[in-house]
Amino acid sequence: MVLYLIPFAVILAADQLTKLLVAGRLAVGESVPAVRGLFDITYVQNQGAAFGLLQGKKLLLIVITLAVFAFLIIYALRRDTSSRWLMWGLTLVCSGGLGNLIDRVALGYVRDFIDLSFIRFPVFNIADCAVTVGAVMMALYIMVEEHRRSEEDFFDGDPE
Repeated sequence: MVLYLIPFAVILAADQLTKLLVAGRLAVGESVPAVRGLFDITYVQNQGAAFGLLQGKKLLLIVITLAVFAFLIIYALRRDTSSRWLMWGLTLVCSGGLGNLIDRVALGYVRDFIDLSFIRFPVFNIADCAVTVGAVMMALYIMVEEHRRSEEDFFDGDPE
């Protein structure tokens, strides 16, 4: 489990450093091209959650984040922590969640800056990417694990 502290710290540091760099160089709403046709760097201060939900509900978002952390810790303690899929998923979700929680507590908003230019999509940050990829990994782990368990139950059940 300690092995995952290094990527956790790297993701958290990358998130906070990129947010600091963007906020220090761009005004809110300012945009500069990054990779033509792919994405721009656009500095946005998001006072809500994903897709602008729960705007201005800072305390509620902090409580939800802390509740998710508690659930994930309890979930991990009750599961097979030798599963790399589960542990990477937890690492990504928790490091990204903490990156956005730091912003929300310290600043009252989350600093977003990755602006996809090839589709209309909300501006996001590295923490959001980590949370999304981690959540998908955990969902896949849960689906595979539940499928495996249901097969075991079917074959291990007593015939009547």
